Amino acid sequence: MPTGTASLSWDPDTMQVTAAIDMRGFTPNSSHAMHIHPGTCADQSQPPSVPFPDILADASGVVQQTVVSEAVPEGIPTDSYLNIHLAPSAELGSPGDVSFTPIACGDIPAGTAATGPADLEMQTPPSDGHTPQGTATLTYNADQQTLGVEVSASGLQPDSAHAVHVHSGSCAAQGDVVYPLPDMQADGSGEATVSTTIDNVDSAPPASGWYVNVHMGSSDEVTDSDGNPTMLFAPILCGDVTQQ
Repeated sequence: MPTGTASLSWDPDTMQVTAAIDMRGFTPNSSHAMHIHPGTCADQSQPPSVPFPDILADASGVVQQTVVSEAVPEGIPTDSYLNIHLAPSAELGSPGDVSFTPIACGDIPAGTAATGPADLEMQTPPSDGHTPQGTATLTYNADQQTLGVEVSASGLQPDSAHAVHVHSGSCAAQGDVVYPLPDMQADGSGEATVSTTIDNVDSAPPASGWYVNVHMGSSDEVTDSDGNPTMLFAPILCGDVTQQ
């Protein structure tokens, strides 16, 4: 999370790069800094070379937006990548700060013409060589009116803690929390499992309309004192709930 596409083009008259973003899986109503950097998504050692205005997710965590860079005299740079960061530009720290964390990245294809187009698949880049992945299982007991939930994950930051929720909606169109779960605590290898039973659940999960989200921060970090999402509410794993 997040995922989607970005299409880059360059206008030789204005010397500006246009980026058309079509992505899902952001924190609802969040904004994010975006740049082109030299290098690759797997080797993010160079500072930004082409800044764009911040992109803004809607109330469902969807970004469908076109933004235009400052002048870039030589066109779309090759041997580069497009990076979306956790924080907006006004809150962006230095590389290594949490706010600078890349949450979606796409390599610009080799051989791209200066004018483009460059069509990028935007995905979460590996962190320290690891990509989060996992599974969630929901089991409903009609007699006891309980819902059992078990979530397992690997590729997390070692010894990190993460809020986990069952939400209404879908990974592509995110909604409110239905059931909060206990935090997921990763071990020194970045693996974690959380299992809980929720009482007084009147009906089984719907055939569609629920999803499970693992967030970047712990329960104490993902909302502010007014209950609004913070930067660390950002989803790092998501799965739509389906009946089997």
